[in-house]
Amino acid sequence: MNQIIKLIAFLTLSVSLFLLSSCKRPSFINLTSTNISQNPSGIYTIQTEVDLQDRKIFYDSIEVFLYVGGEAYPMVKDPVNPSLWSCDYKLPSGFDEATYYYQANYLIERENGSQAKRSQKSDLQVFRLENRYVGNLAAYRGPVGVEIAVQGRGLTKYDSITIGGEKASTRYLSENELRFTVPSLPADLDYSVQLIGGPHGALDIGNFRIDESTLGVVPSSLEIQSGDSATLLFKIDFEAPTGGIPIDIKTNIPTSVIMPEAFIAAGDKTVNIPVRGGEPGEGKMIVTASGYEPVEIPVKVF
Repeated sequence: MNQIIKLIAFLTLSVSLFLLSSCKRPSFINLTSTNISQNPSGIYTIQTEVDLQDRKIFYDSIEVFLYVGGEAYPMVKDPVNPSLWSCDYKLPSGFDEATYYYQANYLIERENGSQAKRSQKSDLQVFRLENRYVGNLAAYRGPVGVEIAVQGRGLTKYDSITIGGEKASTRYLSENELRFTVPSLPADLDYSVQLIGGPHGALDIGNFRIDESTLGVVPSSLEIQSGDSATLLFKIDFEAPTGGIPIDIKTNIPTSVIMPEAFIAAGDKTVNIPVRGGEPGEGKMIVTASGYEPVEIPVKVF
């Protein structure tokens, strides 16, 4: 019986030690990005969070160093959060990446009261320079069809912009600027904007809000004799983006109004649509398009 109790106690202790070891936090948490935007000075901030696990440590004795190419660079403790350490490292000219590790040196108190030196190293880390990045949008809201500038660095003629996942017509101006045309999407919503292209795939730029535009219709009402025709002019303020703008027209007198589908082609601002009078009747047409305010047109066929 005693042997069984001892066995159970041993297994319990083993499991507890395993759980403690598996839940143990790493001594160093690297807070430096793997890809860092290149800057003209060539100086980059390297940062880590230090959480040493030794017992009876003298926290005031902790010194943290950044090691790059066998050379040590002292790191500075954050005045607000003492677990954060950082230093500015100047990357040698001609290099676009660096392999490095952190090392913490400190003192502990031995059982006999004396002090002993200890040190811990992190795993090897690496950062690479990214000479391509997106800075900002020239505007963060606007109507369908308007052209928006995207500023950055390392842009190419092969890049494109998506808004809400939909590819937008994109113009390359220089390695520092692209411009895209807001596509025909529902208004009063925010859409994510991304730069597509390059070795690292999509880069997030920000959110863009599509504001509702006015869809002009001339004339504002129709009176047609049965069998005769009239023309409706649809017009917008900006050129229709790539893919054009489909115009949806619904009427409560479908047998009285006969007309083809309406569509403003890419690059156009207007379209003329013929309307023929059918059976006599009186009602209305509701005209809608993505990104535009609905328009109601009274119709009378006699």
